[in-house]
Amino acid sequence: MTKTKRTHPLGLLDHLAKSVKNWWPLLIIILAQSQSWWGKLLIPAAILIFVVWPLISWWSISYRITPTALEFHSGILVRHHEHIPYARIQTVQRKQWFYLAPFHLEEVSVETASHEDGKPEVRLAAVTPDVAALIEHYRQAANATSSDNSVDSAEPATTPAVQASYALTTRPRWQFVLTSTGFIPILLVALGIYGKLPHNLIERLGSDLAHLSGLFLIIGGLAIAVAAWLFTVVMLLIRYFHFRATRTGDQIQVAKGLFQRNTITVPLQRIQAVRFKQNVFRQWIAIQTTQLLLASHAAAEDNNDDLVLLPAVTLQQSYADLQPFVDWTPATPPDLSDLSVTNGRRWLLVRNALLIALVPVAIATWFWPTWNALFDIALVIAFGQGLFAANNTGGSLVGHKLLVLRTGHWWTRETYLVPLAKIQSVRLHQSIWMKRTHLMHLTVNVRHGNRNQAITLRYLTAEQAESIYDWYRTNAI
Repeated sequence: MTKTKRTHPLGLLDHLAKSVKNWWPLLIIILAQSQSWWGKLLIPAAILIFVVWPLISWWSISYRITPTALEFHSGILVRHHEHIPYARIQTVQRKQWFYLAPFHLEEVSVETASHEDGKPEVRLAAVTPDVAALIEHYRQAANATSSDNSVDSAEPATTPAVQASYALTTRPRWQFVLTSTGFIPILLVALGIYGKLPHNLIERLGSDLAHLSGLFLIIGGLAIAVAAWLFTVVMLLIRYFHFRATRTGDQIQVAKGLFQRNTITVPLQRIQAVRFKQNVFRQWIAIQTTQLLLASHAAAEDNNDDLVLLPAVTLQQSYADLQPFVDWTPATPPDLSDLSVTNGRRWLLVRNALLIALVPVAIATWFWPTWNALFDIALVIAFGQGLFAANNTGGSLVGHKLLVLRTGHWWTRETYLVPLAKIQSVRLHQSIWMKRTHLMHLTVNVRHGNRNQAITLRYLTAEQAESIYDWYRTNAI
């Protein structure tokens, strides 16, 4: 496919949706003032913005797939030309909305490590599946140590055998969605909206609620929390519908979604680190989620650019289930006591958590003394969080090329598996007070999406921290 092509005309829907998203206030004004003379004057502007401009935008986009690189042309007033060698591609993402499925079309996004602002370098809104297949073929050929004939072929080679496969079955699916903490941000947003209401309306609501019993208010608050939790459950069921992960050759592919089938393909060499994540609810039932940290924005819809590989696996099977997908990881859980925090240093993490909570609790107690008992509970929670962080600090070296680090914050346990080649830098931090007690903070920096992922273990002994620093300094290329 060396001829320059445009996307399918259904790609116009994507450009129309963008126009509505960016200019919806203008659309509302025009609809609300359609009978007034100045509202009618805005109709030509609406036609330009919502009809003409999307049509020109769609027409300005073209692409060409050659055996050596992907070429992408876009822009109306300012033309942009992208030339992307296949070896530079980080991820290829395929999305198929339900309205594209009957026409056998999909959206294809291509990212390299140089992408900015969460936007892929190439985004084709409506193309046939053979476009992504051909890009994948050329990318694999560019990264393989095969003959030049495989690169020059315009047809995809024989599909390699599937080396590993995972499907989200019924029980793990329900364990995954029912134990999500995604409802907490929804409650915080609702609280923020309440704080933005007009002052007189808040006072009226307060006076109305003052006549209700405390039990009724508690039931109302629980009802709101349950509604937010149910909303999160439904959204996760839709997002992880028919979840499936496979490894074929040196490629990992994850596919999921009901209304939008989202397929992400990642080469093994583009994985920056692996993370096991376990919130407080999943700790109770002994399951955790396996995520891949990428230098890409393709997994932005998952969880902060973390590509979910195994949504819900037991603690005993986590490493064994991961190893067939990512072969540089151990098959059994490593001993992480080498970088643990002993009893004599745990109180430091507890102290820090209490100090962070003490100031806002003291201010709140001063202004609302009747809620003193509730604020005391916050201090108890802070104490527990500090102890949780101390108990979950750990790490060790696995062989000479892999560093495993475990942290605990906000009642979430995270275990990182970081290969030596993907570590950007290692930093030691020691205050003047810590110098007297021979303690240090260790920070390992890894590329993550468009940003840096800093993994910090606090209050290690100087010997523990310096051992990792010396290992990295000696072995880093």
